[in-house]
Amino acid sequence: MLKALARFLKSAAKPVSVFIIPHNGMPSVRFNLPILFLLVFGALWTGTTIWAGYIAGRHFDYYVTKADNKILRAKMAYVTGQVEKGLAYLEMTRRTDNQLRKVLGMDPGAFNEQEGVGGPQDSDVADFRKLLNAKASEIKETSLNRSIQKMQDESRRRLSSYTEITFYLADKHNSSRATPAAWPSEGRITSSYGYRVHPLRLSTEYHSGIDIANEAGTPVRATADGVVRHAGWAQGYGMCAVLDHGFGYSTLYGHMSEIVAKEGTVVKRGQIIGRMGSTGTSTGNHVHYEVWTGGLPRDPMKYLQAGATAAASGLFDGIFGGL
Repeated sequence: MLKALARFLKSAAKPVSVFIIPHNGMPSVRFNLPILFLLVFGALWTGTTIWAGYIAGRHFDYYVTKADNKILRAKMAYVTGQVEKGLAYLEMTRRTDNQLRKVLGMDPGAFNEQEGVGGPQDSDVADFRKLLNAKASEIKETSLNRSIQKMQDESRRRLSSYTEITFYLADKHNSSRATPAAWPSEGRITSSYGYRVHPLRLSTEYHSGIDIANEAGTPVRATADGVVRHAGWAQGYGMCAVLDHGFGYSTLYGHMSEIVAKEGTVVKRGQIIGRMGSTGTSTGNHVHYEVWTGGLPRDPMKYLQAGATAAASGLFDGIFGGL
């Protein structure tokens, strides 16, 4: 091993001639350099080249990273601004939600009690604005993610709340349409609700509805949306129709000369269900009208005079008419 190394060093120490021959008539130049010198020079040149490339690469990566960070900070600043706008809009929707619940008679706090404290509170918005006032480089990803998470949670709460309000309105709409709040027929009241002297038997009895008199054939209309449960003859009532309106309401229309609506059909408020007549126990052309709720007859005049219910029905019809 040592002998081989010695022979290599001896060979490397031998000079090598390097000629430089110009083509412009100048004299040639000759250099005698040891092989070892050329090897060392080549190694140093290679090392210097690699080192220079490494340093240049590091500086290039630094400037690229710096530019990327600048772009990233600009994007984060934009995103945080958008998040702040989103939180502000959600705060507006929260307040609108509470006002809407108050207008509709719903408990504004009931939803938040069920779902937990909801909505970006003023303190949340203030904290987020403090975050925005910091330099973009100081904005922490965790803080940004926390704000975005709050916005997403609040969005889900608002969606659930508006869904609840929609169901509430739909229920109110159906309830208003099921409430007997219209006159069954044109005419004059000849007998009111309560105790009276029967016109035929001349005895005191309980009159469970009102009698509205007019000419024979006068249209008799449904006073609320419902389903015809009975359409035919009934003892004492003559040609009679009974409508089930849901929500505990039902109405009865007696002494008609003709029943237009068939049993089992769905009718709307104001739809003609029959014609006024004098069938059954009757002294003249009229319609006997009853309102039942909770299994008991009620004074129909209380519903006929409740204009607010009909107005609410019209309002809900406007809201749900296109649905």
